[in-house]
Amino acid sequence: MKNKLLSAALAAVITLSCCTASVASFSAAQTDDTAGSSQYAQDSISGAAVLHCFNWSYNEIKKNLPQIAEAGYTAVQTSPVQQPKDYKSSYTEMSGQWWKLYQPLTLSIADGGTSWLGTKAELKAMCEEADNYNIKVIVDIVSNHMANKQEGGGYKNLSPDVESDMKNADYYHTETYAASDSARYSMTHGHIGMPDLNTANSHVQQRVLGLLEECVDCGVDGFRFDAAKHIELPSDNDKTKSDFWSVIINGIKKKKSDVFCYGEILNSAATDTTNYTEYIAITDNRTGNYALSVAKSKNAKSLSKNTYMMGAAAADSVLWAESHDTYMNEGTDAIDNSIIYKAWAITGARAESTSLYLARPNSKMGLASTDDGWKSKTVSEINKFKNYFMGEGESLSYSGKTAYIERGTKGVSISKLDGEGSVSLEAKSMEDGTYKDQITGNTFTVKDGIISGEVGSTCVAVVYNPEPEKPTVTVTIGDADLDGEITVNDVTMVQKYIAELEKPEYIKVTGDTNGDGTVDINDASTIQMYLAEMPVESLVGKTVKVEK
Repeated sequence: MKNKLLSAALAAVITLSCCTASVASFSAAQTDDTAGSSQYAQDSISGAAVLHCFNWSYNEIKKNLPQIAEAGYTAVQTSPVQQPKDYKSSYTEMSGQWWKLYQPLTLSIADGGTSWLGTKAELKAMCEEADNYNIKVIVDIVSNHMANKQEGGGYKNLSPDVESDMKNADYYHTETYAASDSARYSMTHGHIGMPDLNTANSHVQQRVLGLLEECVDCGVDGFRFDAAKHIELPSDNDKTKSDFWSVIINGIKKKKSDVFCYGEILNSAATDTTNYTEYIAITDNRTGNYALSVAKSKNAKSLSKNTYMMGAAAADSVLWAESHDTYMNEGTDAIDNSIIYKAWAITGARAESTSLYLARPNSKMGLASTDDGWKSKTVSEINKFKNYFMGEGESLSYSGKTAYIERGTKGVSISKLDGEGSVSLEAKSMEDGTYKDQITGNTFTVKDGIISGEVGSTCVAVVYNPEPEKPTVTVTIGDADLDGEITVNDVTMVQKYIAELEKPEYIKVTGDTNGDGTVDINDASTIQMYLAEMPVESLVGKTVKVEK
């Protein structure tokens, strides 16, 4: 079973000097004989919950990692990592800038103050810190087009600020008409307001692959490809097709075999979705947008539909209740969080599909959301429910104005669209017994195939009995006395441990400077050498997790 990672604030006040601890797995891998079993971050992004940190800087994400982990997310997703158009602009209102991140000037990570998100070093530091919480990092990639100097396609409309290596007419499609959803050639070779990259060109492909490799070197675990449906497939007809996706995805998997990749496919791709899912997962915006719409109209029957409207398999689908596009462009910003929660109780609890929750953005670029919906008790408990029942089946149902999804035989997430109150629902798979709503603490019973209980004021109930998990804290090798610093006192602490004058179990972790499983006089000497800034290969300064 995975271990819950306490927040940094909590870790600071836990006194470990008087307790024993055992080493937790660095990967926190779940046991093979349990489906799910943990409420917290999973080992795989696919099928888990992802927080879309839309326009947050890397430092803001890093600062919020304890709360992100506590809220049950397995991964975070950043905005595009490339250097954006007009990055020097002093006007930082969201309405004036966010879309410029989707008009890149480079096919490399923005660095040296050329992005509102931060530097390459800050991206790497964020990824390293995320590892301490078992949180994965997905970055947004724009590989369909480059920034324009005026709206329109073709090389003639390329921004003069685009990097010199990409100033070659051969790297762009020559068609200057707008893309259309009616046919694949128009969709993939027409423009969406910017010069469309010739993604069949080997130089373009290698630059995109190089960007992905650069990100992986920083610790990135996955990619979201913007405007993916506008990039052609090997399965397209001879006039249209290219090997872009096979080159890019196979190429990055050679570097990182477990990389998670999904693409933005909105509404229609004018081709069978399996032609994309051979390479990447896809957004199912139709199912997610529909769920929010019917939750708002209190249509429980429609909310309980189990189909994926884009036609991809559940495991190849990314669902949301709201996206950055719907929030910024389609009016969902006017929908109250309470409605988002009701939709998320279903879309965020489904089996196999990956769930993407939008942290409703700050009005300023680079700042974390001031809307706390992403870490609310309701959303957090839905995320944890999804994690806990990872690998178990689903059954969606409705009764009157209530939609609900049972997972396995011991859990149900309920969305009561007409307000709080009692429910009596037919159990399709849930075993008889007494269960607890993790949001309110209310007791629910399942007897003779009927689920009964009181749904609280959020109109959502997350009903199951999770097994207790052993919490963990992060400690630093070399910091034997756990005071947050590595000093000569730590050398003394290790020496006392060796002499059996003090025997706190955790020193087996904090004092083992070479990872050989023992603590001896060589470890004390290594810490001394570290303090003296002498050259020495060791684990001193590295962080690891131990059970509380």
